[in-house]
Amino acid sequence: MKTGFVLHKADGNNCVFMPSRKGLYFSDVKNDIAHVMINTLNSIKNKYTVKEYANAHRVHSIQDIIGRPATKDYIEYIEKGLIPNCPIEKRDILIAEDILGPNLGSLK
Repeated sequence: MKTGFVLHKADGNNCVFMPSRKGLYFSDVKNDIAHVMINTLNSIKNKYTVKEYANAHRVHSIQDIIGRPATKDYIEYIEKGLIPNCPIEKRDILIAEDILGPNLGSLK
């Protein structure tokens, strides 16, 4: 019999994680209302077209090339036309943030 582990949370609650048959640990949340569900990339990605998803990767790529500015600064550069011949718009940046999250390089 495989044993699981207990996660002791700061609020005093415990979460028990047991291994599945394939070895992945999980917590049964059927009767527990204390868990928070998160959006997966697929559920977020399905809100957008294929072109918008491809543009999201281009947005991050350009952000890396220009030195990884913060999102607010990046939007400002686009709105003021400070990046010559740039094919993206503010909306593309906001969609990229929703799909891929913030650019990790700009967070550091």
